[in-house]
Amino acid sequence: MDRSSTGVSWSRCVDSNRAILRHKSVHIRVIDVGIRYPAEWHKTFAMLLYAGCSLLLSSSVIVFVNSWSSAKHVLSPFPDLIPTYIGHADWIFKASEVSSLVLLILWSIQWFLLRYKSIVGRRFLFIIGTLHLYRTLTIYGTVLPVPSSDMTCEEKLNGDWKLLLKQTLKLVSTGGFFQRSPTLCGDYVPTGQTAGLILTYMFIKAYSPGKFWVYHLLCWFLCVMGAASVMFTHITLLLDVIAAYFITTRMFWWYHTLANNQCLKIPSPHNYLSRIWWFRIFVFCEENVMGTIPLSYSWPNISISPIIFSCRKQNIPLA
Repeated sequence: MDRSSTGVSWSRCVDSNRAILRHKSVHIRVIDVGIRYPAEWHKTFAMLLYAGCSLLLSSSVIVFVNSWSSAKHVLSPFPDLIPTYIGHADWIFKASEVSSLVLLILWSIQWFLLRYKSIVGRRFLFIIGTLHLYRTLTIYGTVLPVPSSDMTCEEKLNGDWKLLLKQTLKLVSTGGFFQRSPTLCGDYVPTGQTAGLILTYMFIKAYSPGKFWVYHLLCWFLCVMGAASVMFTHITLLLDVIAAYFITTRMFWWYHTLANNQCLKIPSPHNYLSRIWWFRIFVFCEENVMGTIPLSYSWPNISISPIIFSCRKQNIPLA
């Protein structure tokens, strides 16, 4: 065999091996984190609008119900365990206010440091807005008597639209959940104060590492102290607190179960969770989020070097 034939056979062998390798090569697809967990701030702003409209609606209904509430001398309060054995104390309401404020500040700082704050933020806003809608239905549907004879309601509207606007804006300014004074009658089932405390605590615990058990224990204590303080001031019933716990926890668990399982985001005859009335809103928020969000934190990266360079280029003194 001459050299030319040997060279041709060798080149054919090399080409065949390349074809085999090209055919059996494994293609590894690397998915960018930004693609798996897109920020989509426009959806977050949409949920902010949704929560704001729900808050405005529930606040207006609470003010109207306050005018419809029967005077304490007309209907006696329902018998309840807490007012029966514990006396009235107005100063305890301050403990509920402090607990709500501290939990809200802690959650705001934690949310600000989250890497995927846009996704977590719209989850928080969506659940808040939906809870406000539930409260609107329950408060408007059943007007209960005042929980205690020691409670004095706000003045009734009597067709005064300025007073309606004033009381509504006052309630909106507190977020609907964190009230400043226990004077609006009718805001009972479920109690907004307890729902806000429970929801804030659940988000704090869910989006922080499990090894921060001291931090979780502190937040749990603030949540329990706030809920107990609401009952001790006789502005709500024990039934209202239980209803707030049940509705808030189920809403949180249902949403995050759907969000953490891709198969549950697809409606099907066997996916009964897809029959919830807010499922389409959920899909709008979570359709592009691929799986469970990792607990990742990042400090906002604000670089001042371009500003300093621009100032030096224009000979502007920095001090």
